[in-house]
Amino acid sequence: MIIIATGITGSGRADYIRKVKKYAEDMGKEIDVIDIGPRMFRKAEQLRVSIPENKILDLDPLALGFLRATIFEEVLSDIDEYKKDDRDLIISLHASFRWRKVLLPAFDFYYLRKLEPDFYVTIINTVYRIRESMYLKNDIKHWLERLSLKELLIWQDEEIFTTKIVADFQGVPHYIISGADTPYTLYKIIYDVEKAKKENRKPAKKAYLSYPMTMIRKNVDITSDKDALVEKLRENNVVVFDPAMVEDMILVELLNETADEKIKPPDAEVPIPRQEVEEAKQYIIEQTVIRDYRLIDQSDFVVVFYPVTELSAGVLSEMIYAFTHQKDVYAFFPHRISPFFKYYSTKVFEDISELVSFISNL
Repeated sequence: MIIIATGITGSGRADYIRKVKKYAEDMGKEIDVIDIGPRMFRKAEQLRVSIPENKILDLDPLALGFLRATIFEEVLSDIDEYKKDDRDLIISLHASFRWRKVLLPAFDFYYLRKLEPDFYVTIINTVYRIRESMYLKNDIKHWLERLSLKELLIWQDEEIFTTKIVADFQGVPHYIISGADTPYTLYKIIYDVEKAKKENRKPAKKAYLSYPMTMIRKNVDITSDKDALVEKLRENNVVVFDPAMVEDMILVELLNETADEKIKPPDAEVPIPRQEVEEAKQYIIEQTVIRDYRLIDQSDFVVVFYPVTELSAGVLSEMIYAFTHQKDVYAFFPHRISPFFKYYSTKVFEDISELVSFISNL
């Protein structure tokens, strides 16, 4: 099986793929990884050409295209062995670069067609974590000098969009996974979803978890219950897409709660100038909505975890979106339920164990 993984600089793509490879080894599977970017630098060194990290995108487009093509030709020379069922390969690359305020292509579609990948995945992350990664890592620090918080959001959205366009054109699935997620998620998609389909086995179910994030985040006990539900679902062979893996909205909340000139989430090391967050605010709000809808699109059904009594417009919107896009909605409501919540639920449960038991038998 061949998987192409994209993701912008700072998204944690390379680290996440390494974790998936290690997880697969622990499970008795073998995944080879080819990271196109580092290979290009090594090839340049073999050709006795020194290219600094912060200068490669300033190369003449023909020279850059030739260097990239050389690497893909090498990859293609061994690709047939991965088109069998016993070996798996993840090819890690960028779909696009946002450089000098211009969007640049980072792949040659000719070679993507030759590779015939089984599916694509885009590794994404919380935008302040991407920015912080750029700030703390010297080899990618030059990106931070060029891109504001808003531009990082735009670039990540372009990476998702470009990858999905290519996947749709090739007629293969496209997934979005957070670099902060557990390696279990991509591992299960590879072996128990996509490979299961190829081998005519019953694929594992994929669920989007919908819950009132702002309310739950402020309650440690409820957050713990939510995490326990995720683990129970995974124990029952369900791939769970948890929107908390990307938490951009915390920046908007902090913007509204403080007048400080620097915005710094509790788990962050590097503060962000208030003006940058204000400029990015609308992008954060709208991308959060669309990203969650995209996660619903790649799921088989939605699981609603609703242990509070307050009304959440976000949860109701996600239920309506799922219900009207032919997705079943299985909801945990231990309290009195609104008729609107009930209308957009396929089945309602008052006991969490009954919900898990039901889903495990789907």
